[in-house]
Amino acid sequence: MPLKEPVIQGTLAKSLCQKMARTLGGGNEHGKDTEDRSLVKALNVLKEMKAAGRTWQEMGERMEQEFGASLEKDQLKALVR
Repeated sequence: MPLKEPVIQGTLAKSLCQKMARTLGGGNEHGKDTEDRSLVKALNVLKEMKAAGRTWQEMGERMEQEFGASLEKDQLKALVR
């Protein structure tokens, strides 16, 4: 879907980071540690997958499975830069 207005790359990346942070959250209601679903871990996973030559589709599927975040190709690209 084409954008109606040009988007500044920094703004897009910041917006995506905020969305990911809200989606991933932290801990459970009792404050005990659970599986690491932090933004830092998600970014590291994406960077490792890119270095391994994985496709954007594979990266998107893994983000949805492990972190519950549904991201488009352009959003993934902005996060791994």
